[in-house]
Formats: sequence, C-alpha cells, structure tokens
Amino acid sequence: MDIEQLSHELKYENKWMKVYEDKIKRRDDTAGIYGVVEKPEFFLIIPFDGENVYLVEQYRYPLKVRTLEFPQGGMEKKDEDSLAGAVRELREETGLSAGFIKEIGSIYTAVGFSNQTGHVFFAKELIQGTDDKDAEESDLIVKKVSVAEFEKMIERNEIKDSGTLSAWCLAKAKKFVH
Repeated sequence: MDIEQLSHELKYENKWMKVYEDKIKRRDDTAGIYGVVEKPEFFLIIPFDGENVYLVEQYRYPLKVRTLEFPQGGMEKKDEDSLAGAVRELREETGLSAGFIKEIGSIYTAVGFSNQTGHVFFAKELIQGTDDKDAEESDLIVKKVSVAEFEKMIERNEIKDSGTLSAWCLAKAKKFVH
C-alpha cells in the first residue's frame, strides 16, 4: 500500500462538503497529514445545439470572480441516478431539456485534496423551458456561444473552470464535437 490511513478526523461540515484531517504513514514509514475534502458526485452537462454551446456565468466566491462554465451541480440524494441528476441540473440552471442526453465519461476535479467525481454528459436536441435556480444560483446568467467563439475563449484563457475544460476535451476526443 502506498499510504496507510492512521486516523480520519472530521474538522468541518456543511450541506455541501465535509473536511477531514487524515494522519497517514507513507510507504517509507514517514508520517504525514492530508486535508481531505469530501463532496458528493456531480453532473456536468455540455448543452449543444449543433452550432452553439450553452454556458452559465456566475460569481464564484472563493475566487471573487465571475466564471463561465458548463452547467453543473451536485448529487442531491445519495441514491440519485446520474442521468436523472444531469437532467435536473440542466433544467434548473438553464431551463433547457434535451431530446438526447448521454454520459460520455467521468472526471476528477481536485485530485490532491478531494474525492469528488464528476459525470460528464452531452446533451442535444435542446428545448427551452423555464429554469428553477437555487438561491445560490440567483445571479446565474445563461450564455449561448458558438463553438468557434467558445474555442477562442479557451485560447484566450477566458474559460478557466477545470471541469468545463476537461469535459470539452472528452467530448472532442469522443467525436461528439469537431
């Protein structure tokens, strides 16, 4: 075993996360600690209408900036199905529903300190409806952007969300977009 966990102590908890301090022993018998952020799985959706993607812009408090990213959100119930969660998040944040939605892979967001896994979905055949944002999302703005402009935004380093960048790479590698 590379690292042996000696203790796992809860230091902080809220409805979105738990923060632990783990005492560990490495393979060479040296001791150490890890701060571990435990978060539920999340769903990230690439809404695509054939020419455009839909992004959400929102204020991210830890960074003190507004970011552009694909719609995404956490599992709300322990046994929530990934597809049902993706459909829910897409509708809540954008008001969109999809005639076609498929999980195309999974990603890790912060491998150095968190156990969170994200499920990446590709959605097309989009139909606009009404959103159902949470209080934390009240400032969220939906932006429809051409694929060409989205890729220029990536090139200009305007898209910085790691999940959005990873999901786009996954969609391109799997030939969902060109």
